[in-house]
Amino acid sequence: MNRGRPNLKKLLEKVNSEIIVFHKETGGFPSSLEANEIWRDIWLEETHHSTALEGNTLNSREIYKLVEQEIVSGNKEIRHYLEVQGYSNAARWVYEQAVGSYEQHDKTVTVQHISHIHNLLMGPVWISYPPVTGDKPGQFRRGTAPRIRGSSLKLPPSGDVSDLINKLIHKINLGSGSSHVCEWVAVIHSEFEKIHPFNDGNGRTGRLLMNYILIVNGYPPAIILKSQRPKYLRALERAQGKNPDYTMLVELVARAVRDNLNKLMLPKLSGEEDLVTLSTLAEGIQYQSSYLRRLAQEGKLKAVKEGNLWLSSKKWLQDYIDSRSPRGRR
Repeated sequence: MNRGRPNLKKLLEKVNSEIIVFHKETGGFPSSLEANEIWRDIWLEETHHSTALEGNTLNSREIYKLVEQEIVSGNKEIRHYLEVQGYSNAARWVYEQAVGSYEQHDKTVTVQHISHIHNLLMGPVWISYPPVTGDKPGQFRRGTAPRIRGSSLKLPPSGDVSDLINKLIHKINLGSGSSHVCEWVAVIHSEFEKIHPFNDGNGRTGRLLMNYILIVNGYPPAIILKSQRPKYLRALERAQGKNPDYTMLVELVARAVRDNLNKLMLPKLSGEEDLVTLSTLAEGIQYQSSYLRRLAQEGKLKAVKEGNLWLSSKKWLQDYIDSRSPRGRR
């Protein structure tokens, strides 16, 4: 472990304690995903990073325009736009379905869940770019097992996929038991990718399945950032080796869960002068986070930048609003 960073046990303890606060003190998941700015930001962020992990070249602005405004911008290969369209549809379904299932105390995962995620995900792409194998969206792979580029992992024969997925689903529905949810879901994710049940789209389907499981168990989704791709692939390789080591993958998942936990909790905990992300600041007000970001970039809204994130406060936002009103203008 790097100096100053908590070891894995302490990290998981922090996640546990924060999850308790999230549900008991702040009310847990917002009831309406459609009207919730932070959920929308998480959904768009996942669409960007999860597709980028697989080589998609659309940037976050192009994705926002495509998904939110149905505007095609940039000059990218049409397949990349279709990949984003499919992922955003699948992610929206996963979030809405999972939150609804969580509220109904239903943690069940079925083969139909997995097939439906893949169908939404790959449907738009395979209409224009059908696989040479003739596989359909949502259908388990047939024929010779594909090879994963850059990996020595030997995939199981296609004829074994159905039984292996059924065993994995049984394991999912048994629950986490005495394991931490982040540890358990990391193992599930690794095993799903090791089965590689589809001709294409396994990484994206696996990450969406992981997030479905997290949400129905009361945890926010985990977004693996495109900058973390080398570490993520190494983590999967270690987890899928002859002597599986899940440590790196569990840490990636736990930190990603914490990031989104903070995004969901901050609106309910932040004071007037606390610095929060713009998506947090936009929650429950008339401005969207994309508009606040533009104000910050133009210097009209007082904000500070940390890495790729803009931070501002309720007080600074109110100062901007006052400056725009006739009474507040000089």
